[in-house]
Amino acid sequence: MRQVFCIAAAAAVIAFGTAANADIINIEGLSNQSLEGLGQFQGSIEYNFLSDNHGQLLINLTNTSDPGNGGYITALIFNIGAPERSGADTAALIYATHPALVNISGPEINGAPFGNFDAGAGIGGQFEGGGNPSGGIGVGQSGMFEFLVDSGYASVLSASSFIDGPNEFNFVARFRGFANGGSDKVPVPVPGSVALMGLGALLISSRRRRTL
Repeated sequence: MRQVFCIAAAAAVIAFGTAANADIINIEGLSNQSLEGLGQFQGSIEYNFLSDNHGQLLINLTNTSDPGNGGYITALIFNIGAPERSGADTAALIYATHPALVNISGPEINGAPFGNFDAGAGIGGQFEGGGNPSGGIGVGQSGMFEFLVDSGYASVLSASSFIDGPNEFNFVARFRGFANGGSDKVPVPVPGSVALMGLGALLISSRRRRTL
């Protein structure tokens, strides 16, 4: 199955040409905003405009949850933060290092309580369940997912477009299979929130230095 994914990904790149531009950002899940405070992850999002209405989206995630409690990343969902939302923007999974995670058909993927989402990947093609969680990304493991994006705004999208959108949080990772039997949903902050959090940290650090 992995070979099939590789062939499909290569065919997509050949069909649409090489990337005209590339953009990459690092992301991290907000465990203090997750439902249960169990799952943690870090990763990156890379976006490459190919041609016309097509782009390549590469998502890398590393499960950084507490090894003592285990847990697997079993799904991820995101929105496509195009300048105008028409409902026609899509992203289809064409390759995954963890074959149990397959395409989740959008739009209107239910990511409650964080809202609806445009696209994603999950075990059994589901966000909530889908089968044995051990097929997901275990603690200390990394996974890569490649999506083919179809959008009228493909040429102006960037990596941050996939953590931006109509919701408070527009990228969420699903965790299941913790040793304590729990599960979790962990969001990524929107770009503006990342900048504000960084500014807040700098201000706190500056105040501390002045009081020493």
